[in-house]
Amino acid sequence: MTITISVGSGKGGTGKSMVIANLAMLLAKAGRRVCVIDLDVGGADIHILYGLFEPDRTLTDFLTRKTENISDLIHTLNFYGVQLIPGTGDTLHTANMTFQEKKRLLRSLSTIDTDVLLIDVGAGTNYHALDFFMYADIQICVTSPEPTAIMDFYTFLQLATIRKALGSFLSMGDVGRTLRQTKFDSLSQVFEIAESIQEGSREKAQLALNNFNPLLVVNKVGSGAKINLLKLRKLASKYLGIYLPELGEIPYDEIVDEALRAYMPVAEFAPDCPAAQALSNTSEKLGKVIDLYVKKRS
Repeated sequence: MTITISVGSGKGGTGKSMVIANLAMLLAKAGRRVCVIDLDVGGADIHILYGLFEPDRTLTDFLTRKTENISDLIHTLNFYGVQLIPGTGDTLHTANMTFQEKKRLLRSLSTIDTDVLLIDVGAGTNYHALDFFMYADIQICVTSPEPTAIMDFYTFLQLATIRKALGSFLSMGDVGRTLRQTKFDSLSQVFEIAESIQEGSREKAQLALNNFNPLLVVNKVGSGAKINLLKLRKLASKYLGIYLPELGEIPYDEIVDEALRAYMPVAEFAPDCPAAQALSNTSEKLGKVIDLYVKKRS
C-alpha cells in the first residue's frame, strides 16, 4: 500500500527541497521504502541535493514518451536506498504540459512500487503545482517566517482550498459548469455562487474540506523571526475552514548550507546539529501520520 505525500510552498527559497530530501532519507533510514519524484516544473533540483548531478534519465523521458513506464526512471541512491525520479528541469515541453499529459503523469504515479511516494510539487500557485499538491493522500506545506513567505504561503493555501472545494462540484451539473467557468479570489465566493445555483452546495463544499488538513513545516526559524502559528491557524480556520496542524519547526542553522555545498542531506552530514535534530523529530511525527493513514485506509 503506497502512501503519497505532496510537499508544496507559496514561494521559492523556503528550503522545501532540503526538507523533502532529508525527510525521504530519514523515513528510509527508519525502514520504509521511499521514492521521491520531482515535479517542480522548471526548477527540478532535488537530485543535486543528493549529489546526482547529471541523471541519465529524467521525467522528460516519460513526458516525451521515450518510455511508457515511469519506474524506468528510478535512481537508487546511496542514502539508505532512497529512490529518486529526477525532474525535467527548465524545458519548454514541461512548462506547456497539456491536461492529457498531466493526467497520464498522475495515473502513472500509482504504478510506482514503494511504501511512501514523496512528491515535490514545486513552489508557486500555477495549476500544475496545485493539481500535483491535491493529488496526494497527505499534504505538507513548507514556509519560512519572513512576512513575504507567509503571505505567499497563505495565498497558496487559499488557492489549494478553493481547488479542493471545486473538486466536490465537478459532477454536479449546473453548479459544476458555472464554477469551472468562473475565476475566484476567495473561498467565500465559491460558496456563495454554488449556493445561489443549488441549495445545499455550501454544506457539500464544507464537507469536502473536513478531510483537508495540510501539515505545516516552518523552516529557517531564528530567534528574531518566530512565526505566529496561532494567528496563522486562526486565519486558516476562519477564512478557509481548515485546520492547520504543525508537523515541524526547523531552526536556522548554518550547517545546512555546509551540507548543501557537500551535496548531502544535513541529517546525514551532521546528524547532531540543531536542524538535523529538528528534521529527525519531524520525520518521526510524519511516520506516525503515515501509520495512522494506513490504518484508516485499511
